Amino acid sequence: MVKALLIKECRENLWLGAVAMAFLLCDLAVQTRWDGGLVGWQLQQYDVRSYSSEAREIPFLRDSFCRTVPGIAALLAVALGFRQTLGESLQGTYLLLFHLPMARWRLVGVKLLMGLCIYTAGTAVPVLLFAFWAATPGTHPSPFFWSMTLPAWQALIAIAMLYLAAFLCGLRASRWIGSRLLPLAAVGVGAWLLAVAPVPWWLALPITLAVSAVLLSSIGHVVRVRDFD
Repeated sequence: MVKALLIKECRENLWLGAVAMAFLLCDLAVQTRWDGGLVGWQLQQYDVRSYSSEAREIPFLRDSFCRTVPGIAALLAVALGFRQTLGESLQGTYLLLFHLPMARWRLVGVKLLMGLCIYTAGTAVPVLLFAFWAATPGTHPSPFFWSMTLPAWQALIAIAMLYLAAFLCGLRASRWIGSRLLPLAAVGVGAWLLAVAPVPWWLALPITLAVSAVLLSSIGHVVRVRDFD
């Protein structure tokens, strides 16, 4: 039963992750000069003597790709959360799903697991590719340490809260012009600040975990008390 639900969620929502990954890979190709041919990554040779700090961006510290990642990740997170919940409402499949011989919390847990996997794959893979490119000698004249990637991972983890908030908004039965979008609005401001502001990881991580725990608890409460008939 769980395997069938995972396949269903993957079939219905995987394209969202693929679209997000395609946008990020296109931006990555511009940033790293991917030629699309047999050679693959073009290792650019630079003369340090003629290098200007203003002429080249520093990977993960001052580059256009890492400025694009939070925006694409946020769009993917919100789209996934609403697609997995409102999609079931519009198709009228909640009655079928919640009459399966499986606890509601387990069914919703499968949806959340697959949604988080799609979000992670769609955003983390391009960031990893960029990190490997930056770590390859000869690709850019600036220094690189793996610790420089920490802000990018912090942003992706923080924006994952938007997915949980959108999932909660899609499950709730209140009015759209009212309190239904309140969780997304409240979490969205905090998640964006954690993603783009220079917040230390030792502060951002506990905040993200605490907010995520509250959102998961709220999702579980709505699933228990809402009448989906």
